[in-house]
Amino acid sequence: MRYFLDKRKTAIGDEIGSKITHTYIEIEFPVDDDSSYVIYVIPRNQNSAFVATCWDHTFDKLVSNLDEDTFEMIAETWPTLAALLYNGVKQLYRQGALIVLEDLDDGENKWFVASIAGNISFSSFKDLFNERMQEVTQLVLARTIQLSRELNENQPNMLNAISNGFMKGVGTAVLAGVASFLGIDPKRCLILKPFPDKSSNYLIGHIRSDLAQTDNKSKTEGF
Repeated sequence: MRYFLDKRKTAIGDEIGSKITHTYIEIEFPVDDDSSYVIYVIPRNQNSAFVATCWDHTFDKLVSNLDEDTFEMIAETWPTLAALLYNGVKQLYRQGALIVLEDLDDGENKWFVASIAGNISFSSFKDLFNERMQEVTQLVLARTIQLSRELNENQPNMLNAISNGFMKGVGTAVLAGVASFLGIDPKRCLILKPFPDKSSNYLIGHIRSDLAQTDNKSKTEGF
């Protein structure tokens, strides 16, 4: 599955592109003549789906080395990342969450910014992309832009040193352009609530234990 910002494959001109497989729908939102935002609709059951953007292995090393000092650094430097991590651990998908899902192309576990669209139908493209699906798609794109800009602007060299790669050269100007094109204000669109006031050790313990189980909980069904 493709990184959230990639070269165009199905989008033509200003038209949104799509690809349907047995296990997911891939959607491209044009950014410029060469690039598109890539978002996935991944069925969970007959009436709900993950809506997600793929971040590959960006946070593998960061989370594997997680301790109290590291988590406090994350919360201070990248509050959106900390909140999305917390939401993923607690399975609070409504505001967006950073979770581990299986890449259905290569079978590897990767990071996704995701939410869940419920009460949907896969009977047709028109039925699937109803108002609820559009709201969730906009939320996930807003969260992706918000996280991307935060990582770019707040100590990107630090993240490079403790993560497996970062952003593949995505600039804040490009991200702002995407937000404008999609009519999204990532600073105002359903702003993330701060995670509850709990100790770093509490959060670290839950992140470690829950992420270890996420793979088994996140298997998806085909169409």
